[in-house]
Amino acid sequence: MDHAPALVVCLTTVSDEKQAEALARTLLQERVAACVQVDAPIRSFYCWDGKDCVDRELRLVIKTTRERATALQQTILRCHPYDQPQVVILDCSGADPGYAHWVGENTTED
Repeated sequence: MDHAPALVVCLTTVSDEKQAEALARTLLQERVAACVQVDAPIRSFYCWDGKDCVDRELRLVIKTTRERATALQQTILRCHPYDQPQVVILDCSGADPGYAHWVGENTTED
């Protein structure tokens, strides 16, 4: 097997399952993500407009290649329902080469 692509994981949150599913499907259809996992409800504590907030959210864990990370971020910012969504991209090391190739194959632009 040739050199595996470098992977990144992106984290974002949404407020409900409908938003999570819509965003996940868009990311897959636009081939900026190979896999999107939706975590069970979490509680987010944060400050917004000078107010302390606590909200129930769902976290999306999104896998793509480093090469497609910018396109992923742009797609999230374009499609996300929040005014200022969380978009945190983390470099991965030690990904299984077979999995990395699968991610690369599923995020290649047409």
